[in-house]
Amino acid sequence: MTPPRRGRPLPTLLLTAALTAALAMTAGCASGPAATTAAPRSTTLAPMEPPPIGDVPRLSRVDDRALPIEAYLLSGEQFRQLDAAQGVLATRCVRGFGLDYSAPTPTAPTTTQTTHRYDPVEISDVAANGYHSPDPDRGKKPGTAPSVGPDVTAVLGAGLGPDGRPAPGTATEYRGRQLPSGGCIADAQRQLAARGGTGRDAEVAVGVNYEGFDRSRQDPRVVAVFRDWSGCMAERGHSYGTPGDALKDPRWGAAATPSAEEIATATADVECKARVNVVGVWFTVESAYEQELIRQRLPELTTAKAANDAMLAVAASVTAAGT
Repeated sequence: MTPPRRGRPLPTLLLTAALTAALAMTAGCASGPAATTAAPRSTTLAPMEPPPIGDVPRLSRVDDRALPIEAYLLSGEQFRQLDAAQGVLATRCVRGFGLDYSAPTPTAPTTTQTTHRYDPVEISDVAANGYHSPDPDRGKKPGTAPSVGPDVTAVLGAGLGPDGRPAPGTATEYRGRQLPSGGCIADAQRQLAARGGTGRDAEVAVGVNYEGFDRSRQDPRVVAVFRDWSGCMAERGHSYGTPGDALKDPRWGAAATPSAEEIATATADVECKARVNVVGVWFTVESAYEQELIRQRLPELTTAKAANDAMLAVAASVTAAGT
């Protein structure tokens, strides 16, 4: 069963892309360097005056716009650059043990922080999928994972965990030769972080990303536009207080495919969002909260960005040199 999975995506927390996913799979490690589980966060927010906003644009989508905090978060392309450099270093390391290996070529994610933040927003999408997420593999031929032998698997290792330590049980030698602590993946991670950076978004930036969103949902201006949206939905025979209530209606998750009722509800949702400008108001208000939170935490964020930039500079030099 494919339940609805819409709504705000979790901000990226750790180095993730095709390379680390493939390495984790072939190394038999489900939660190594690519783990992306977000830590539980408090829902209690300290009081904050609603920040001022200027003119509110009419928006039906924001996937072509960036939130202020994105300047301090690693982008999908930057994660790809880090993964590509990690692949180069891991390939060099494995070949140094006399084994034939080439790391998979990573691809950048096609989504951003704003791609699905206020979903659903596309009529063509909901007409086909309702509140269900589109199946990205629909119509594709089944693929196969790259074949990696046991020797390569052992030399690659499982990389470093979130605590910076190699996974327990990782091989320490190969045919009498000492392996890097944690294997070649861990060695690549350490080299990339030699001048700073961790391959993951700084907690302070992730925190602003979450907090700005949470505060915006409680802001009087957003609450008011939700009320307008709710009135529009009621005119069409749907009773929901907020867009989130419609999105999380348990009836949608009980079915593998969208019903006619779900599609009708999601279509009304998108049309009412456009009619009362939910997306324009919400994005503008959330951006204002982020700007204030960034102002308050600028020294920490500046330090985090400098660390990310240092790691990206190392990655660029590694990729330029090649294997």
